[in-house]
Amino acid sequence: MTEASADQPVRLGPAAANILRSIWHQKELLVLGLVLGLGLGWLALPKVLSGGSTYDATIRMAVDQSPATLVAQRRPAIGTGAAGSDAPVGASPDVLKDVVVAENVLTQLRRSKELEVPDELTGPLLIDRLTFTPLEGTSYVDLTMSDGDPRLAGAIVQRYAVQFANLRNRTEAEKLQKLISKLEALAASLPSAPPGADVTTPAADVRAQIRAARVYEAYGDPTSVLGEPIVTTNGPPLSRKVTLALGLLLGLAIGAGAGLLVETAFRKVVTATDAEEASGLPFIAEVRKAGIRRAPLPVIERPFSPAAEDYRRVGTALERQGLGSDIRVLAIASAEPGDGRTMLAANLAHSLARQGREVVLVSSDLRRPELETLLGLGQGPGLADALQDDPIPAVAMLVSINDHLLVLPAGRPSKHPGELLASKRLLETIQTLRQMGIIILDTPPARHSADAITLSGVADATLFVAKSGVTRMRSVREATDGLRRDRIRQLGVILVGTRSPWLRSLSTRGGDFRDQPEEPYEELE
Repeated sequence: MTEASADQPVRLGPAAANILRSIWHQKELLVLGLVLGLGLGWLALPKVLSGGSTYDATIRMAVDQSPATLVAQRRPAIGTGAAGSDAPVGASPDVLKDVVVAENVLTQLRRSKELEVPDELTGPLLIDRLTFTPLEGTSYVDLTMSDGDPRLAGAIVQRYAVQFANLRNRTEAEKLQKLISKLEALAASLPSAPPGADVTTPAADVRAQIRAARVYEAYGDPTSVLGEPIVTTNGPPLSRKVTLALGLLLGLAIGAGAGLLVETAFRKVVTATDAEEASGLPFIAEVRKAGIRRAPLPVIERPFSPAAEDYRRVGTALERQGLGSDIRVLAIASAEPGDGRTMLAANLAHSLARQGREVVLVSSDLRRPELETLLGLGQGPGLADALQDDPIPAVAMLVSINDHLLVLPAGRPSKHPGELLASKRLLETIQTLRQMGIIILDTPPARHSADAITLSGVADATLFVAKSGVTRMRSVREATDGLRRDRIRQLGVILVGTRSPWLRSLSTRGGDFRDQPEEPYEELE
């Protein structure tokens, strides 16, 4: 590899560029993901991340030998004496483990409801989790408990130490009093030494033990708790800045993933580029949204409006592709209901008729005809009647709209619409109408039935319609692929319901067209 090639900058490939473009199309989800990540970083992540950490709560206790067994001298009750000393070895730390005290501590904490105590935590389990560490050469013992909740660990060791100390002090006080009583009774029963005799008697020894016991009793309780619990963590908790940064990264990933998912499954056709990408067809023209919402038939009702001009532009573009010469029968198809198919068919027919062209507009959606409502026609006989076993001639059912425009209504099917359209009479009817001028077929939604493919099969070409911001790209792709598999000739795609130029310019300058008030309009196919 040469040095020049090694220094070339790395560029994003088409796949990466498409991914970034898809994410940007759903930038609202990206912003929502960042907001969600901010909330996670502020509230949830600190709890989740700290939940994996453990805390050690330690409290120190002073535990002396029992005064009933050691009257005059205090020694550690736990562990060993100082190194090199003659202090005897104390008892094992296990003597500080009391299941009854542990049960009382858990019961009190659960009743107070100040802390959340796990239901599975019992007295024996708590004893197993407590650690007693003697400090060599002293009477001190460190009581420690590890838990994910620092407040719970601190409360347990403090309550356990206090209750154990109180219980042991009471017990040792009772033992000492019993011992003193027994020693006094024993001293009274022993003979005293004669006056002036220099002899140590058993009675004198017992009285010395009684005095030593009284002295030791004055020393105070043999068990005490020193200070408050000290809580330490095994690892320092993450700072708020770190959790916020992690939350934002997590939210960004969630938003980007959701955007890609929406783009893949629910992405809408918005621009001409989207329409071409989804359909694989050349883009012919667009019809602006403003005209659609203000007048269902702008070619007739508002002939000088931008929408009417857009429909005339559609007719001109189709004539350049052979409409009226090579193409005598044109099917208007769309993927879903409400994609503007019927409105395009009606306005295109009116536009061609106003130019002096002879046009026959056929309402061929036998399941849910909309053309009659748009044109203000009643439900009379029509195409379905021409396709039945006892047919009525289609010419006899044509309705005149003006001097150059005739309409064949959908009619009233007596059989299943799919069966009627599959009969050979459909082709015969279209051939009869073909002699009368340009035939425009308003077909049903292509993804909801096979009727659209059947009607497109008897047409010379098919024009596909998508509505900006409404039609899903996946629906367009599936519908056009279905027509392509049946070798249906498709002229191209028309995009209806696009934004007006001034709204588009606002978007280009950074404005948001959604902030502008819009009048609600009726969704027509």
